[in-house]
Amino acid sequence: MSVHPIKSDQRWTVTREFCGEKTVQFVIRFCGDWIDKRSSYPAAVLRAVGAKAARDGALIVEAISA
Repeated sequence: MSVHPIKSDQRWTVTREFCGEKTVQFVIRFCGDWIDKRSSYPAAVLRAVGAKAARDGALIVEAISA
């Protein structure tokens, strides 16, 4: 488990923290600013990668309900 899961950008971190939930959560931060939290490390890394892609200007596709 790496604190900096995105090797190309060390500003992203994933750390275990108590957030008021029953169990310890994995908190995603960019430059120390809160982004989100997840219950598992793989989910937190996936969220960090998605947030980095959005921040870097990736096309975001969203479902539109009918």
